[in-house]
Amino acid sequence: MHEPEPASPDILERLSRLESQVAWLSKQVNPAVAQEASRQTGPIAIGQPPPPRALPAPPRPVPPRKPMNPIVWVAAVGSFLFLVGAAYFLHWSIQQGWIGPELRFLLGLLVGGGLSFGSARLLLGHSPKLGAVLLLAGLGTLLFTFRWGAFEYHFYPPALGLVATFVCTLLAGGLSVRAKAGASLSVALIAGLLAPLVFSQGGHHEVGLALYLAVLMGAVLAVPYLGKIGARWGLPRVLAVVGTWIFLAAAALNVPSGDAGTLFLLLLLHLLITGLWIWLPGQAEAKPSMATPLWLTVSLAATSLAWVLWKELHWTLEGFAGPVLVIAALNLALVKPLRIRLDGRSADLGLLVLAAGHLALAVPVALAWHWVGPVWGLFALGLAWSVGEAEQRPEWDAQSVRTLTWMALGMAIAATLRWLVHGLDVWDFWYYPGLSRTTMMPFLNSRFAEGALAAAAWGLLARRQGFTRVLGFLGLEFVGGLTLSLELAHLVRWLDGTSRGASVTVTLAWAVFGALQWLRSLSETRNDLRRVLAIAGYGWLGLASLKLISLDLDHADVPTKALAFLGVGAVIITAALVGNKLRVARKEAE
Repeated sequence: MHEPEPASPDILERLSRLESQVAWLSKQVNPAVAQEASRQTGPIAIGQPPPPRALPAPPRPVPPRKPMNPIVWVAAVGSFLFLVGAAYFLHWSIQQGWIGPELRFLLGLLVGGGLSFGSARLLLGHSPKLGAVLLLAGLGTLLFTFRWGAFEYHFYPPALGLVATFVCTLLAGGLSVRAKAGASLSVALIAGLLAPLVFSQGGHHEVGLALYLAVLMGAVLAVPYLGKIGARWGLPRVLAVVGTWIFLAAAALNVPSGDAGTLFLLLLLHLLITGLWIWLPGQAEAKPSMATPLWLTVSLAATSLAWVLWKELHWTLEGFAGPVLVIAALNLALVKPLRIRLDGRSADLGLLVLAAGHLALAVPVALAWHWVGPVWGLFALGLAWSVGEAEQRPEWDAQSVRTLTWMALGMAIAATLRWLVHGLDVWDFWYYPGLSRTTMMPFLNSRFAEGALAAAAWGLLARRQGFTRVLGFLGLEFVGGLTLSLELAHLVRWLDGTSRGASVTVTLAWAVFGALQWLRSLSETRNDLRRVLAIAGYGWLGLASLKLISLDLDHADVPTKALAFLGVGAVIITAALVGNKLRVARKEAE
């Protein structure tokens, strides 16, 4: 077979000259582009194809934000000032006796109705946001007029004022359907949610409040189905869900034992209505916004409030595993229909995390309640893991990932607080030698599981970007360091049966933590991580020294004091020697 002839030196010289001319022309046209192309490609050998370039990952879609019209802000401020001025004027007119009760009530109805009518014209016209602001002033005037008529003038009972406010809320919701404006629906929701507070007469009316909220949510649910729009209305959805469940939480915490069963059934009804409002099934509309984070919030709230009512009913604690399993099964059953509703698997991760968390919760509830703390830690770990998975999936938008991150942070904080409350008794083992030897095995107990799982959740959050990384690192240092050091103290206490060496063990553990992180900072190449590790190392070493001087000297005998000082000193000296060796090796390598 004939071998190809090698390129002559003359041809190679011409090609080299041609490449130089092309590079010079590219610099004259666009120096930045030419420099970037030269840096990425480099010289290309003759007869070889250029190296393939990896395609950049598509950016996460960010919904465009429309600039707020300054007229809307001005109108909002004006509406607020108008409401305050109207309240002062009516109060002043009462003091002066210029206007009678009937005329004042009629004047409030006329002003509120006029503002609402004007807002309707703007909503149905070309200024929906300005109309929503004016609707807020109109409904606010009517709300306080109805209150004055009930409590100040006694024209009718407060229940009738509540009904009148609810009718106005329905009319505002119908206006939202007609105008297809989510802002006006938000205003109607604010009025509907404030009405129970405005017409409250005290006493226990928790069941009536839950019934009112169920009717209100049912009416709000009709808005997107009648208007064929609403899945992208973020603010009304958040107001409806969060506002309703805040009121339900207040009702569950104050309900008498005789009404707890009825409120428990109404809680299940609210869970169904809220699920329909969040997911909006049966609509050929756009995918509902923030659906998965809202459902995560509602599921956790429903489980927590159901537990409060369960205890109020004085039922067996182990029996609460039944409702927990029902909620877990509900989340598993929603996986397939929501794939069809959302045209994808964007909700699978959240539903599976919820189902796994509730299944894990059912086991300790049925067996031993003190294992709830580790389950909270496991749930926090699952949420922290799901944040990283959601960031890798394009079907999760930035807002949903941010909301899931906040939920993971909240669950990690809850698991940490539970660990702190449950783990404080370990401090008693140091200074009370009369206590009997504990029967709980070190590292095989619920307290250690709580701290370890919470620390793992903080560790996963520390891998994120921004403020989450800072909070995650601080949580990992605090929970992880304390959990391991306290459990080592528990081990020493369990081995010798006394409390003499437990406190010193914690001090030595803190010194070792600080030394290891300080040494790790010396070999780290990234400046930000090196600085953080150094600060953490100095912090633990400082805490160990402070505890050694302030606490260990007062609660130990002479041999224990000697051991503590020798141990901490040896750790710090060893760290200094190893650090100096690393510094010398690094300088020689440079």
